[in-house]
Order: sequence, then structure tokens, then C-alpha cells
Amino acid sequence: MNLNDITRKAQEFLKSDKGEEISDKVLDGTAGVANKVTGGRHADKIQGARDTADKHLGKDDGTPGRDSTPDAK
Repeated sequence: MNLNDITRKAQEFLKSDKGEEISDKVLDGTAGVANKVTGGRHADKIQGARDTADKHLGKDDGTPGRDSTPDAK
């Protein structure tokens, strides 16, 4: 198994229901830790970063790692 095979399998997994569930839990946990470390002072920015990351992972985006929305900046 080469790196391309591993990458393809990871992308397929993230598009599955289980992959979406796990990625959401990881992103929520990471955002929670970041909020705790910053004392909640940057909660809006952390939530925005979490939401942006979620758009790029999993089933919602047709191409992992790229934003498929037309108004993306």
C-alpha cells in the first residue's frame, strides 16, 4: 500500500457517516480546548475556524481540502 492508497482510503472514510461523526467530535474537542486555553476570549474566531475546517472535511464538501461554495474567499 502506497501513500496514494492511504490518502484515498482516508478521504473515503471522511465521507462516510462514521468519518463525519468522528471528524465532528475531533473538531468540537479541539475547539473546546482552544476556548479553555484562551479563556473564551476568542470563541467567535475559534468557532469560525472549526466551521471552516468542517466544510473541508467529510461528506458536506465534494472535494476534501477544497471549499466548493461559490462565495468562498
